[in-house]
Amino acid sequence: MMDFLHEPYADPTLDDHIDKAMSSLTEAVRSMLSPSCRKTVITRLCISLIVANSYSSEIGHLVNEVVENGMVKDIELTSGIENMGAVSDDELVKHANGVISFFCNYPNISCCLTRLLLFNATFLESDLHNLIANVCTELRYLYLSRCDTGFQSTFKIDAPNSKLNILELVHCHFSQVELHCLPMLEKVIFGFWLTKCVPLTWGHIPCLKELEVFSAMPPHQEQFKLSEFLCGAACINTLSLDFLGQKIWLLPEKHQLSSAFSNLRKLCIYDIFVGFGLLWTTNLLEVAPSLEILEVEVYDHRCEQDEKVTKLCAKRSNASWEVPEFPYPKHLPLKELEIIGFNASEEHLLFIGAVMDRAPNLQSVVLKDKCCKECESTSTALVKHKFLENEDEQELVVNKLRDWFSSGAQIIFSDCKVVSECVFA
Repeated sequence: MMDFLHEPYADPTLDDHIDKAMSSLTEAVRSMLSPSCRKTVITRLCISLIVANSYSSEIGHLVNEVVENGMVKDIELTSGIENMGAVSDDELVKHANGVISFFCNYPNISCCLTRLLLFNATFLESDLHNLIANVCTELRYLYLSRCDTGFQSTFKIDAPNSKLNILELVHCHFSQVELHCLPMLEKVIFGFWLTKCVPLTWGHIPCLKELEVFSAMPPHQEQFKLSEFLCGAACINTLSLDFLGQKIWLLPEKHQLSSAFSNLRKLCIYDIFVGFGLLWTTNLLEVAPSLEILEVEVYDHRCEQDEKVTKLCAKRSNASWEVPEFPYPKHLPLKELEIIGFNASEEHLLFIGAVMDRAPNLQSVVLKDKCCKECESTSTALVKHKFLENEDEQELVVNKLRDWFSSGAQIIFSDCKVVSECVFA
């Protein structure tokens, strides 16, 4: 919207400036969607606005009309603002009601809607379910952030005719989300929950292949068994677990995971605090008979305030899993190991060796540097050892690994600063 504010202007949040900006924006949309352009089909139309305000009606009318005339075939709609801070309960309800009214008033839009992203809204359970199951019949991707059907409510999705492929829920305040039937759902992303355990259960989700779970554990939450959470989701072949550099929220277990990991091809374990060990993760490898790719990311830098993190998160603690004793069983089908945020500590080298010893057919070990996108720093002073940028130093590490462990895998160093690779066969 700032692109449509004409200088000089004072505070862009003032009503008169917003009115002028929205008027300019509406005219731009009207011009783009004018009858003279209707010979051109728009492959995807992306709309981002807050549908609860008065400005959305003009945009909705224009888009509804061009859909009817066949000019638009695919729509992505984003409603709400991600980082709004505290939002009152009344505003959350108002926004949700605005979303429902928008689709009622402009039904052509819902027929072409393939991607829907909603922020900060409290729906009636029947309204949100109807939106997913019956109104947005072409929906492939749904993203809900800070959305719910009432604080600590249960939300059941039973949509046998849904075409939804990807469901992403972040910071939603449900006590339970029950996925009863979503026959085409392939990927679920679930991040940050308020309940003691992950409030997600599985029903008839036959196409589910990929699951991502991420959270920084607050003090009131409890660690949980991954096997219990994955019960009913044994068809997944890609699993990502992200601890965001905080407490490891998994309870120790091993053979209980055999069923859930039976089809796993790729396992990603992200943001393990640099002060923690990595060897505990080998427990997960030994119950994944089809695992081919393992990615491990070490958390060594963030641009966040430590004091704020301390208040919001439980005290950092590593997983209390027992580490299997050497020698290890040589049975893993693993082909690729990747460590993001590698440092040349003995702890990292022993972990690499432990994986090498378990995986006789390992083809490559990719050791990556890690750069912070915000400040471009690669690490903090949390560890003495850093990523090796010097080729001679890299060769010394490779030779040490070759001396300690027997493996024919290529060892590849990847430097994020210069986007280069150094390969040791």
